[in-house]
Amino acid sequence: MEFKIEKLSGFTMVQVLKEKLDTHIAPALKSELVLLSGNGERNILLDLSQSSYCDSSGLSAILVANRLCKIQKVFSCCQD
Repeated sequence: MEFKIEKLSGFTMVQVLKEKLDTHIAPALKSELVLLSGNGERNILLDLSQSSYCDSSGLSAILVANRLCKIQKVFSCCQD
């Protein structure tokens, strides 16, 4: 499994479970984020605490999520 999605109280957390957010998992992550937004998810938290590397495709997935949620101002991204 490359990422985990949990619906918690008041938000949905998407946790990347791989050390590298790269071309191997970014397309699936991007698709899932688009689906979540399309299904009306209002608060999305992207947890990158287990990732230590992000290439341009990973950054693209993060930026897509940011654009989708920008109007509601509800997208957050965290990393330890």
